Amino acid sequence: MSTPGAPDPYAAPEPGTPAGEPTGAGAPAAPSGPPSYPSAPSGPPAYPSGPPAYPGAAAGYPAAAPAGYGGGTEANNLAVWSLVLAILGWVCTGLLTSIPAIIVGHRAKRAAAEGRANNPGMATAGVVLGWIATVLNAISLAIFLVIVATRGWDGFVELVQQYSTWPTG
Repeated sequence: MSTPGAPDPYAAPEPGTPAGEPTGAGAPAAPSGPPSYPSAPSGPPAYPSGPPAYPGAAAGYPAAAPAGYGGGTEANNLAVWSLVLAILGWVCTGLLTSIPAIIVGHRAKRAAAEGRANNPGMATAGVVLGWIATVLNAISLAIFLVIVATRGWDGFVELVQQYSTWPTG
C-alpha cells in the first residue's frame, strides 16, 4: 500500500538517473565524495629486542624472577614419581615400589618446603599411599611366612587349592 502522490519505489528509473539511486522529489542528496578514513601507520610498532632487565641485574644478564613468578617447578617430578610408585605398590609390585615411594615422597616434600616444587599435596599422597602399601604388603608377607612355617609348602599349596575358586584341571 502506498500513499497517494508519493513516488513508486518499484518504478523504473527515469532516464538520466544512475541505477541504484532513488528517484523522485524526496530523494536524498548524493554525498560530495568518498568517505575519509584515518591513515594507516607507516610501519610496524617497535618492540624491545629482549626481555627486560630486572632491578639488580648485572649488565647483559636479567636477574632471577621474584618469588611467585615462574620457577619453582624443577622438582615437581619427584612427587609424581612418588605417587606412581605408591600406586604400583598397591597394584602389583608390593615392597619393590612402595618403599621407594616413601623415600621419593619425602624428598619431594622437602623440595616443596624449600620452594623448588609446588605440589606438596601430591608428595604427601605418595608418602601416605606408600606407607599403607608397605604395611599391607608386610602383613601379607608375615601371614604367608606363618602359614608356610606351620604347614610347610605342601600345606600352603593345599590351603590355596581348598579356598581357591580357580578351576583345577
